[in-house]
Formats: sequence, structure tokens, C-alpha cells
Amino acid sequence: MLHVPAIGSAKTAFKELGFAVEENARVKGLSGFEHSFTLAARKGGRVVCVSIVSSNPVSVFAELAKGVDVKHEIVIAVEGEPPPKALELACEGRVKVIAFKSPEELAEELRKMLA
Repeated sequence: MLHVPAIGSAKTAFKELGFAVEENARVKGLSGFEHSFTLAARKGGRVVCVSIVSSNPVSVFAELAKGVDVKHEIVIAVEGEPPPKALELACEGRVKVIAFKSPEELAEELRKMLA
């Protein structure tokens, strides 16, 4: 798998904060369609869906589109530099785009976002 170290770091960050984490998660949207995410983290009534993708604009915007249908928080973790328009669009809703260059940086960004 392309992002194995990043997935491990993200899982650890969520678990340290008391979240139950599911890998290769499928989450049903408001339309009834099931969306795939790298991880889904749950704690109490909070659900955070995470997709870890490369900086390819098609991949990033495909993940952003899930925000229209999925009611939970969505984090798009982009390895490298995300497209500027994706950052702009993510600021307007419950979808967050974070950039990372290393698995450790991803874990730190998630911890900051979840605090």
C-alpha cells in the first residue's frame, strides 16, 4: 500500500486520543451510497473519516466531493502540497485538508486538529 507508514502514524495519533480506529472504512452517505476512507475514527458521537492521498489534484478533489454526501468530519491528508483551490474549498465546511511530508508530521497535524 502506498501510504503504509502514514496510516500507522495516523492510527496511533487517534488511539492516543481515545478514538477507536477502523482501517479501510466504508461510511454510508446521506444518499445511501457507501464511501471508502483510509480510516474512520470514532469517539463518543464524533466520527472523523480520513483519506490519505497523494497531491494529485484528481485524488484530492474526488475526496472533497465526499463532503457533500457524508455528514461526519472529513480529513483529507495530502502527502506533499495540496492544490490551492482544495485548501480554499475546504475552509468553507467540515472537510479539512492537511498537508504532510512525513508520517510524524501527519500525526502531529492530526493531534493539533483534534485538540
